[in-house]
Amino acid sequence: MLNTPVTSHKPYLIYLLALLTGIAGMWAAMYGNYYVFLIPVAISVLLFSVYKTEKFILLTGALAPLSININDIGGGLGLALPTEPLIIWIFCLLCVRFFLQEKTNLTPLKHPVVLLVIAYLLWLWLSSIYSSMPMVSFKFSLARTWYIIVFFIGGIYLFKKMQNIQYFFSALVVCTLILVIYTLTKHAAYGFIRSASYGISWPFFPDHGMYAAAIAFCVSILVFYTFNGSVFGIKPGWAPLLGFFLVVLLLGIVVSYTRATWLSLIAALGVYLLIRFRIKFYWIMLALVAVSTYGIINQDRLLYNLEANKQGSSDELEGHVKSVSNITTDPSNLERINRWKCASRMVSERPLFGFGPGTFVFQYGPFQQSSEMTIISTNTGDLGDAHSEYFSAMSESGFPGMTLWIAITLLTMATAFRVIYNTEDRKIKITTLIALLGLVTYHVHAFLNNYSQYDKIAVPLWMFTAVIVVLDLHTKNTSTPDYGLKPAT
Repeated sequence: MLNTPVTSHKPYLIYLLALLTGIAGMWAAMYGNYYVFLIPVAISVLLFSVYKTEKFILLTGALAPLSININDIGGGLGLALPTEPLIIWIFCLLCVRFFLQEKTNLTPLKHPVVLLVIAYLLWLWLSSIYSSMPMVSFKFSLARTWYIIVFFIGGIYLFKKMQNIQYFFSALVVCTLILVIYTLTKHAAYGFIRSASYGISWPFFPDHGMYAAAIAFCVSILVFYTFNGSVFGIKPGWAPLLGFFLVVLLLGIVVSYTRATWLSLIAALGVYLLIRFRIKFYWIMLALVAVSTYGIINQDRLLYNLEANKQGSSDELEGHVKSVSNITTDPSNLERINRWKCASRMVSERPLFGFGPGTFVFQYGPFQQSSEMTIISTNTGDLGDAHSEYFSAMSESGFPGMTLWIAITLLTMATAFRVIYNTEDRKIKITTLIALLGLVTYHVHAFLNNYSQYDKIAVPLWMFTAVIVVLDLHTKNTSTPDYGLKPAT
């Protein structure tokens, strides 16, 4: 479906036009007008996207880790090149295709996860109408919309071909490895010290937290490609090299000094062990509810114990790990708590719609209390957002927005558990496990940071979710008999 062009003209005529334009561009460039090169590049992108839409989406998604951030292109807007302009173009292209095609199989869009995502999007736009800063919220909601349409909805149709899932996984790993090797090379010049880790991944990533979170998505891919490669047709001789690449990724995460990512990898390992013991998802939910209830009832005693930890952030890995629970002297942890309290006060004032999507950084300042501010506190939000995907959703789109986000997270995980337990196909089982563990790393990380508005995280987040939906549709195969997985053509 995605590769059906919007025009019936023969493509070779346009390819010939592209060739002639390229020749003309090179001829013009000989006379000093180098910008003429943009003409054949633009035409090539146009043709590739129209006639090879599937491959174009895969390539654009895989390039997300290597996109370059431009903080201000005017009007206070930022841009990631080349991915964001390409994503916007794909979004427009898919919308045109949807309306021009005579028949589109809408059955996949009835999946519960898809319906929840659509409800979440609708709530974002409704919250934007009642936003304290409508233009900011509309821009935020529009960006979130094209990420979801291209990489989640588009991904569901794209991954109908099983090999496309493996193509995306492989391409994402390759691009991430290039990024990590580049960053490690730069970081080595500083002796891998913690202070250098914060901005060492620039211009590709604005901070070390997002950098580590993006790497974590690829860890599960390489783990299973290394130790279960035969399931995907990978010859055993590749295992040592893949294992080496896995070590490179893990080294990148370790020297990023991102405690949230370390914790998220431990959580992913825990989920893997639960699956190995075939623990039902509802038992896990009951355990989480019980632990949360215990924490709320005994919060005073728990806080007293946490306050006894004075270990600050450190270049020593052991000390840095211990500083995770330091809520007394560690500025990073204290500032995180400060932002969470601000988000709580904000939602108390606007519990239904919140202050509007994307507005936390502009609105939280007045909700700070002097006794809770730290040496790194700011009223402008230039040192991070709400530091939690969940608190951010709560303050910006109210309790319904946060509830929908949590519901998407939990239902996706429950769906993945069901697929893994119900299928006998090892390839589907392991592919689902890869996507699930990748998502676990981010959803756990998201308790302490929020990056889903950036292409670096939005692409794997929504495409991994699409993988789980597609594999669930395939394993059910009752209401969607025409949605079985197919080989790539």
